Amino acid sequence: MHLDFQSNLELEMEKFGPKLSPCTWKKPKRVVDAKSRISELPDEILILVLSHMTMKESAKTSLISRRWQNLWTLHPCLEFDGSQAFLKFGNPNNRRKAKKIYVSERSRYINWVNRIVYSHLSAAAAIDEFKILFPVGESCKPDIDELVRFAFEKKVKRFELNLTDFTGWCSNMDGCYPLCLQTVSLTSFVPLKSPILKQVDVSSQVLTYFISNSPFLECLCVGGSTSLVHLRVVGPSLCLKYLEIIHCLCMESLEIDAANLLSFKYYGPKIKLTSMNVPNIAELSIDGTCFKSLARMMVEMSTAFIRLEKLTFSVIMFVQRWMNNCEYPMLINLKQLELNLYASDDESLLFLSSLINACPSLNKFSLEVHVKRKMKKARKCPHHSLKVVKITGFVGKTIDTEFCMYLIENAVMLEKITIDA
Repeated sequence: MHLDFQSNLELEMEKFGPKLSPCTWKKPKRVVDAKSRISELPDEILILVLSHMTMKESAKTSLISRRWQNLWTLHPCLEFDGSQAFLKFGNPNNRRKAKKIYVSERSRYINWVNRIVYSHLSAAAAIDEFKILFPVGESCKPDIDELVRFAFEKKVKRFELNLTDFTGWCSNMDGCYPLCLQTVSLTSFVPLKSPILKQVDVSSQVLTYFISNSPFLECLCVGGSTSLVHLRVVGPSLCLKYLEIIHCLCMESLEIDAANLLSFKYYGPKIKLTSMNVPNIAELSIDGTCFKSLARMMVEMSTAFIRLEKLTFSVIMFVQRWMNNCEYPMLINLKQLELNLYASDDESLLFLSSLINACPSLNKFSLEVHVKRKMKKARKCPHHSLKVVKITGFVGKTIDTEFCMYLIENAVMLEKITIDA
């Protein structure tokens, strides 16, 4: 049986080629193309592959071959993050030295950005995302103007100018970059979805242009602008869902009529809320200076806040006087309440009970209290005998707390401490 099988196998092999003897048979070599199959694809396909990576990851593909050397520069999401440059001069003692290093790093950053942007000028493809993350300011206005024009000519969708200082050292080194209407007003239609402008001096005229000419606008964030005074966020077909206005110190009035708005955050000076039509608002974070007028508006328009689920606010001074006489509407869907309060040492927090009672569905409550008088710390002097302590009349003021902390830290043999209010 075995011989028959062997002979049949040899006959079948002879049909397809010469019979190989054991001494002449060699393992066929694996043929490898010099060119990778993926590198033979058109640029458009390769750029689509790179678009699923971050810009940093796609830059590493330039090492593959000459074919890939410049492809990464056509990435549709251009994020120029220069925050790591600040690690080079973090917090130097010599401010003049910090200034010198900053100017050098700023020049390197601008040259890097311009080099990448230049490679995109001839490309016809649009840009989905464009981010500048470095505290360049007024001295670099011509360069930033060109970058802004480039982004809007490429029909950018998510645009971010984050020129904030990451370390607290360069806040006044370069001034504040002014974004003018002439720089962005290129067409009557802008496919912009998310403009984020931090430490950018932008006026209500520019923001109104975005709101009026961007039918797909979903998110608007402005921070650190001194030119923003009066702002109207209105429009019958406005798609805006997220609005954030932070530390615009010259702000005076705000009007909002946005049926699709889900989240609104405001921190800054006291302003006049002329109207606030936000029937679908779910998250509200607001500075305590505006809380009283907002609470009054909530009472007058109680149905407008019926979908509110999260409320965050901070009150800096006279917290009890500010909130004790407030009348609150029933916030029947509010589930999360976060308060940041600055109070004096003799104030009570029981006035918060009326606000908590107005939130029957509340399941998460966060309270951060800052007392004006800082807690003192006694000189460390270990006590080796004290084991049992009882304190009666504890009400949680600084005077009580600092003494209890002294006992806990110094009574090394302490076994039991009873605090009775």
